[in-house]
Amino acid sequence: MSCVRLLPLLAVVLLLAGLPVRAEPVHLDDERVAALAALPVLHGGAVTAEALAGKAVVVAFWASWCPPCHPEFQNLKQAQATYGDDLAIVAVNIFEEWGRFTGTTRRDAFLARHDPPFHVVAEGEQVAGLFKDVTRIPTVFVFAPDGRPVMHFIHAEGAAKTHASYEEIAAAVAAALALDTNPAAADQS
Repeated sequence: MSCVRLLPLLAVVLLLAGLPVRAEPVHLDDERVAALAALPVLHGGAVTAEALAGKAVVVAFWASWCPPCHPEFQNLKQAQATYGDDLAIVAVNIFEEWGRFTGTTRRDAFLARHDPPFHVVAEGEQVAGLFKDVTRIPTVFVFAPDGRPVMHFIHAEGAAKTHASYEEIAAAVAAALALDTNPAAADQS
């Protein structure tokens, strides 16, 4: 797929996600990977550079009290089933201590109910600043295997669209994987 043909696909992914074009997009670089790896694991394996290498990567910020995070977790599970070993998902728990709930009971019940087949880490507030704009949840990033951004979804206050759909996530992952298999596109992005 030529770069010229790939750019409209990326534009559609960004438009579907309702994303503004960022002057300085977030890349999944060594610093961000190391920060994710330093977070405590809640479910799934440890986040390591090796676990993410050569894969499209989704980083999703969530909390158990967040109603849109429930269907989004289902969409992430479906994406993981679709893309298998070509996709790594890191769900970053953030803002968990909100409202009258404290402790881990609600979060543990959420994870037991959803049983995610991907990495889930805690204490995301420690890395939120590295990903910029993580002040609302759900917030989802999709990165190409080389760390380039492909999609960024933020549940905007008052927005009718509350979470990234499976179709949006799948299209972004497909675009991310296409970038990895098309050196010409990688050289021109």
